[in-house]
Amino acid sequence: MKKKFLYIILPALLVSTACRKELNQQPQASLDASVGYTTKAGVEAGVIGIYDGVQSTGYMSLNYLIFPDMYADNIQEVGTFPTFAQVFNKTILPDNVDIATIWNGIYVVINRANNIIAAAPNISDATFDKNRAIGESETIRAMAYFDLLRMFGGSPTGFNQTGGLGVPLRLKPTLSPGDAAPTARATEAEVFAQIITDLDDAITKLPATVGVGRVNLSVANALRARVQLYRGQYAQAEANATSVITSGKYTLVSGANYGTIYTAKNSTESIWELQYNATDANSIAFYYYPAANGGRNEVSSTASLRDAFEAGDVRKPINFSTAPANKQLKYSVVSPGTDAVMMFRLPEMYLIRAEARAQQNNLTGAIADLNVVRNRAGLANTTALTQADILTAVLKEKRVELAHEGQRFFDLRRVNQTGINQTFRNLFPVPQSEILNSQGVVTQNPGY
Repeated sequence: MKKKFLYIILPALLVSTACRKELNQQPQASLDASVGYTTKAGVEAGVIGIYDGVQSTGYMSLNYLIFPDMYADNIQEVGTFPTFAQVFNKTILPDNVDIATIWNGIYVVINRANNIIAAAPNISDATFDKNRAIGESETIRAMAYFDLLRMFGGSPTGFNQTGGLGVPLRLKPTLSPGDAAPTARATEAEVFAQIITDLDDAITKLPATVGVGRVNLSVANALRARVQLYRGQYAQAEANATSVITSGKYTLVSGANYGTIYTAKNSTESIWELQYNATDANSIAFYYYPAANGGRNEVSSTASLRDAFEAGDVRKPINFSTAPANKQLKYSVVSPGTDAVMMFRLPEMYLIRAEARAQQNNLTGAIADLNVVRNRAGLANTTALTQADILTAVLKEKRVELAHEGQRFFDLRRVNQTGINQTFRNLFPVPQSEILNSQGVVTQNPGY
């Protein structure tokens, strides 16, 4: 079975099913954005297209979700894809097509967001909530640039350091061939500045509730908390995490019902989940599960992940399953892949706040937050008392709580604990195709 590919709406186009027989007409299968994004309906369809881009195979429907855990210590490659083996063995080549799929898929999302951010202010329909459309688009664009930075940018020893590498910043829609001209990489600081600018504006525009599977005010605050933790802006990370925790919108699912977070979808602790159905499915369980379960058996949970759980932890059988053996139960529907993809959950906000508080020497507050997550998992209070021990305990707790959710390698990288001997490989290679197509305007990460 081939990898799943979703139909991509070209960055400057809007899909339509209309068809006519007249000659010399404007094509109806693809409308220029200057035509398609001039009405409320057109822009709202364009916003849905942004979410569809996030659901691409290169982004959160497979590659970007599993590679960070496989590049670390949570997932092992057990199948036959050479491109996956490169990730698992930490020997990624610049011509790895799955890495190119990530880069290209995320830039498709960025361009779709650019189209909406540019077009929405011009819609005069009184029934159209342009602020919400812009806020959703800005939040997802910020996430996309942050995800590019986490994989391809920064420094070999972490993030937000002097001389950190960025990625090309493209903030205008691609409406003509000239708009698609190659753009050199910005600095890491410039990309982070744009991410914060987008999120700050989105927070002023987004409502508390939008709809199931949609970006709202809490999502923007959750993303900002995550970003500020990476930047070492601990007071701001704490403030954004607190705004989500105290919003009154989310509560932790009980430990006894932990597995239902993933089987029931959109639980009380879910801040944002990508929604899938039979006609808009993902390939995640297919790549985990063996042939006996209808899958490809490409990846499995590691023994290291299994051994990271303490005795009695209710999360262990979900993250290291026994049936099927050595897999996971967060994504378990093979065909069609209708499992939701977890983008943000409440436990992460407690753990972000715990780390941020520890970094600010509020050790009592950090321990309290850490224990909220541990106690829900059926574990006793932490024995960590010093700042160093608390930070170590938080990193471990993030590993077991967020396993298979695409966070592990990036967490290790930001605290410079990846264990990779060739430190240049802490940054993934920029796709060779991007460098060649740009005629060298886009440069490769050193060492590749």
